[in-house]
Amino acid sequence: MIYEKQGYVTGSMCDASVRLSVIAAFNLIEDSVTELMGSMNIDGVTAMKKYGAMWVFSKNLMKFYRKPEWLDKFNIRCFISAHSALRLFVDTEITSETGEMLVGSRVEICAIDLEAAKLRKPQTVGFTEDMEHADQAGDYTFDRFSKEPLTFTESVKVRSMNIDYCSHTNNIEYVRFILNSYPVDVLSSDKIACIEMHYLGQTHEGDVLDIECVKTGASHRFNIRCEGKQVIASRIDMR
Repeated sequence: MIYEKQGYVTGSMCDASVRLSVIAAFNLIEDSVTELMGSMNIDGVTAMKKYGAMWVFSKNLMKFYRKPEWLDKFNIRCFISAHSALRLFVDTEITSETGEMLVGSRVEICAIDLEAAKLRKPQTVGFTEDMEHADQAGDYTFDRFSKEPLTFTESVKVRSMNIDYCSHTNNIEYVRFILNSYPVDVLSSDKIACIEMHYLGQTHEGDVLDIECVKTGASHRFNIRCEGKQVIASRIDMR
């Protein structure tokens, strides 16, 4: 199944350059994945109520080709491109009216049992193989990050507005914490080419997160730790 929708860049989506912000792009991808799952009746709320499980993002790889401007129209195409024993892979394309690729993404999601806190097979949470669309939005191969500590940069505290409906820190909030390490002129430029996020653990309201970073040329690595335990591994590639 393919989920498609149209939209345009509103003022709340814009960065200082009056173009689609990186955070807004992440929000569009997350909403599209949620709406795709909802159209198949296997969304997160259904998983909790019907199957006693919750879907979580375990990885996300996003490529930024061009940032559309305020009021530009765009098209979104979202589908499950593949699955494994314990994970689904969801591809999303954001394109212009003329078909130009603007943003592309592959998200890896998995289901966790609410009582046992263990991974569940997608088939136990409503997924069937006929929901998969055998297509690829592009070359989106996840990196294998090493676990060595990087250089500590700052600490941030998880606040109430960072929490999602599963009562843990929303995955986009980690992106926001990382992006805050850049000056506004970088965020409002087209310098960011790719962001890869690996979600390794959960955090909650009141937790203090330590952000680590090493920037080597065009490749910037980030870790986020909570009480010494790594919860996020990330890479940002610049043009």
